[in-house]
Amino acid sequence: MKTVLIADDSLFMRTVIKGILAGRYEVIEADSGETCLKRFEDDKPDLVLLDVVMPEGDEAGVRVLRRIMEEQPQAKVVMISALGKEDAVIKECLTLGAKDCIAKPFDESRVRSVVEELLH
Repeated sequence: MKTVLIADDSLFMRTVIKGILAGRYEVIEADSGETCLKRFEDDKPDLVLLDVVMPEGDEAGVRVLRRIMEEQPQAKVVMISALGKEDAVIKECLTLGAKDCIAKPFDESRVRSVVEELLH
């Protein structure tokens, strides 16, 4: 079973995403950027769903993405954000190597389709 790491400081958001993916993937969680990096290194997930805004600062997700891509350029990371795809931060994430961006509030079918497309 493929593993998805959900990195979001909001327990509610992690729970929502976990509910969408339950039964199809092994889901692991991180509540901060630092925890995300540690879990990424230790657990080697097949996909990371990474919130742009984390408690370490407004763009902590961008810093985490940058570190993941430096360590493993082929990593599959999808950003989670309330920002639109046209936002400069999201454009930066896509330039850094994020595979896609999922907007909050979530459309369950969009979450499933993005994850399935990247993992199958």
